[in-house]
Amino acid sequence: MAVRRRLSSHGFCLKITSPASSGRLFTEKDMKNEFAFLFPNPKKVLVRDDFFDIRDLCFPLEIYKKYDFLFDFFNVRNKNRGLEIIFQERQGLVGEEYMLESGQKQILALANSTRGQFYSLATLLQIISFYSDSGRMPVFSISDAPEIAMRGFVLAAAGGAVPVVAELQRLLLKLALLRFNHFAMPAACVAGLEKFASVHSHKGAFSRAEMDLVAVRARKMGMEIFLLPEGAAPAPGQVVDRAGAEFYPAKLVFISSEASEKKTQPDAWFEDFLKRCNLGKAQGGKILVWADRFADHPEWIRKIPRDVLVFQRSPQIGNPDNFKNKAMPFKKHHIPQVLCQTIWSRDRFIPAIRSSMAGISAAFRAAKAEKLAGVMLIGCESGGNGCLLGGSALLQFEAGCLLWSGRPPVPKAFSHWALGRDEPDLFRVYSFLAQVDHQLPHTHGQYLFEDPVFAAFSRPGDPREIEAHYRKAALYLKKRKIARNELTDFLNFTRQLCEFIAAKVEFSSRLGSLLEEQDGPEQIRRQAAWLGQGAEKLKNLYLELWRKQFQPENLPDSISGFIFLQERFQYLRQISSSPLAREKLFEELKNYSSLSSPAAPYSSEF
Repeated sequence: MAVRRRLSSHGFCLKITSPASSGRLFTEKDMKNEFAFLFPNPKKVLVRDDFFDIRDLCFPLEIYKKYDFLFDFFNVRNKNRGLEIIFQERQGLVGEEYMLESGQKQILALANSTRGQFYSLATLLQIISFYSDSGRMPVFSISDAPEIAMRGFVLAAAGGAVPVVAELQRLLLKLALLRFNHFAMPAACVAGLEKFASVHSHKGAFSRAEMDLVAVRARKMGMEIFLLPEGAAPAPGQVVDRAGAEFYPAKLVFISSEASEKKTQPDAWFEDFLKRCNLGKAQGGKILVWADRFADHPEWIRKIPRDVLVFQRSPQIGNPDNFKNKAMPFKKHHIPQVLCQTIWSRDRFIPAIRSSMAGISAAFRAAKAEKLAGVMLIGCESGGNGCLLGGSALLQFEAGCLLWSGRPPVPKAFSHWALGRDEPDLFRVYSFLAQVDHQLPHTHGQYLFEDPVFAAFSRPGDPREIEAHYRKAALYLKKRKIARNELTDFLNFTRQLCEFIAAKVEFSSRLGSLLEEQDGPEQIRRQAAWLGQGAEKLKNLYLELWRKQFQPENLPDSISGFIFLQERFQYLRQISSSPLAREKLFEELKNYSSLSSPAAPYSSEF
């Protein structure tokens, strides 16, 4: 029997029928088989040894128009004939839960929320895209629900830089496909909110019209956006209040950690906090606050309204007892908490993927064990200095899959998410990058920007091992054959970065002996000239990547590091033609090497 029902949330009528496969037997399949490519892994997949035609698809026109960007991503077209896809509600599904049921003539997408509808469609389009070449796919049934309720991402970039709108839209889509349901960004990113801007004030910001486009896209994907006073870690004295709340129906309001200049006493801050909580509740908003502010005043915790969301930082998440002690006072009073895990330290172009993923796994376990409200990933610690969005792709992917399903994804699914197609080498390359600094005493950022004159004396480790490590990385990346895509520019920059570090480390280790050799001055001149050109080339390549992703008004601090390198190599070229200057430098290096704990007299900050 067919029934027509109007869904108020979508504003159109849908025909509701029983699935054509009703009454037929399904068998549970191993995820390594037919549906292993799905990201994140669904909770339950049932497959029958029967196939149906997917060459012609008939989606509801409202769905096709609403999610046109999703159909484009998976390259699926609506032909308004053939296999009918029906979206409907189902009693018993809660929150983000969804189901997919297929038969020979129709597919049912079942959900009771905007998020559930988006997730069901995204999963269905993944399946259709995967089987599109064959023109048919197996009869299946999927039921899915999240492991962690709140799964968020905090946008943080160097110097408060603002991404271009197209890049932000792309990032939001990629995160939504991984089932992230919250997204935070600095308040300074929105034009007209200058009074909320951080010390990194800048001209580059989203216009209100641009922010409207972002908000509309976010709402379609069920993603809630809120603003932070200063990126990943709001600074004292910064207040967001309801800034930008008109863009976001969720009306999430992050409260400053300290009182205004007029109310410097701790009790005054707490009085303000309670007033803001009451005002937010009256206006239908939800208050968010960092847990740090309550560390010195535990007596306040019992007075926090239970609808406030407390954000816990997790720098020592590897110590479960340490985090449990931090979380327990809030848990005792039934205050919901969100664990915030940083995925990128400030001295890197490439994140520490291995240690970051270990931290995310630990955060997931802690959230489950302590029954926390959710987990937020912070893009860069303190905004970072060299972060490029492509560098954290694998971390975003594995974290999103883990927080939703509780299981790691299969490797082949990574390129389907990142590029929308199969590219086996992509996962191998990123897995290799996870070890780019493994077992080295310093990071690639430190090796890159250390003073080339004194580097051999100011760092531990055998320079030959360091050089070999980065040459191996550069050679590996050079051999990988990956079709050009949105990530290949980042991988090309990474390869040239490794090549440059290897050459620079070798030169620094030989500088002392070159000053004594007969043909040393000429070698110093040639190598310093080559490395100076290499630093310029690397800087330009990095800037090109940066400007594709971020608005041009702000440049990362790491640019000053490249300029410092060029100045030092120019200095070495100059002394190569002056015997007196070379002799003076040689004596300085001898004295420097005799120090018990030498430290470079000057090095660029990264």
